[in-house]
Amino acid sequence: MRSSGTPREALVTAGAGVGLWLVQRVAVVVVWLIQGGSLPGDLMKWDAQWYARIAAGGYHWPVPQPGHTDPWLSDLAFFPGFPALTRAVALTGLDVTWATLLTAWIGSACAAGVIALVGREVGGARTGVLLVLLWGAAPRSLVQILGYSEGWFIALVGLGLLMGLRRQWIRAGLAICVAGVFRPAVVPMGVLLGLAWVAAWPVFRRGVDSSERRRRFLGAALTPWGFLAHAGVVAMRTGRWDGYLLVQTAWGSSLGWSNELFHQVREYWPIAPYNWTYFGLVAASVILYAVLLVAMIATRESPLLWGQVALVLLLTVFSVGYFQSKARFLLPAFPAFLPVARLLEKVPRWLCVATMVVITGLSTWWSVYVLGGPYSP
Repeated sequence: MRSSGTPREALVTAGAGVGLWLVQRVAVVVVWLIQGGSLPGDLMKWDAQWYARIAAGGYHWPVPQPGHTDPWLSDLAFFPGFPALTRAVALTGLDVTWATLLTAWIGSACAAGVIALVGREVGGARTGVLLVLLWGAAPRSLVQILGYSEGWFIALVGLGLLMGLRRQWIRAGLAICVAGVFRPAVVPMGVLLGLAWVAAWPVFRRGVDSSERRRRFLGAALTPWGFLAHAGVVAMRTGRWDGYLLVQTAWGSSLGWSNELFHQVREYWPIAPYNWTYFGLVAASVILYAVLLVAMIATRESPLLWGQVALVLLLTVFSVGYFQSKARFLLPAFPAFLPVARLLEKVPRWLCVATMVVITGLSTWWSVYVLGGPYSP
């Protein structure tokens, strides 16, 4: 593992990563506008509308929806961190729509900077920048410019990983705790820090003193409280201890193995274009992350990083519902692209640039296609 270097060097790496990532994001917006799209409305589809509504008027229980009779359908399914930041931005006088987008863009830029630092921590500055660009071209990277909460969530997850790599376990736990206020998918990181604590037990690893084990335990113990706080609020609002689970079930989201994959193959194959642009590419994305996970283990990346990718992949595979969104759910597993970043670092500069241009072009095409389609990313 590389040394963290000086703050100035870290800032230069993060700035370079964010700058090049912005070029990728601008490319998507420009292509979309050329094709007749408009701003800001086209970037405020799907979940973004719910976040803006919560930011403007708070939570509602239940939320009556045309065509839905389930009383559990509620905006309480959306976590409060992102709407709270949006409301703070809106206090400057911005319309809530633009405030939602600006808040999301700031979060995504922060995520890009943190990802660059994680890559730099384990491979150097060039690895960090390439890792950001690969994440920027990852499947469903479209959400990085939508009014979604992913940016802030991934920034905090990345910060937790960075602190873990530096063995600052309590700070890692605090970062994941705050991430739990933005999205519920903090379970993999909580499990990961718990495993890091177990791995420090004398029976598994010698040479780790008691203070190190104590810090690992405190870090793991801090992780769930952001998520649990919102679950507690939902329980009080619904009058049910399992209110959060019922809300998620009403939205069609739950945990457990399902035959959804096979049902969708049977239903949509060979009907085009659904099977290719939504089912086919999303399924290929899940396989891609699995292959990259094997490559991480084979090349002996940090267990903290490949462990995080493995746990995020497991959570995604065993989540029932919203199959078209599974590639988006894998975006927090950005360390999966480390083997590719290291490979690109070794090739000639022109080949590295050409490869990134092609990957970015393909990602832009898919992003624009999905943005114009009926299904949420």
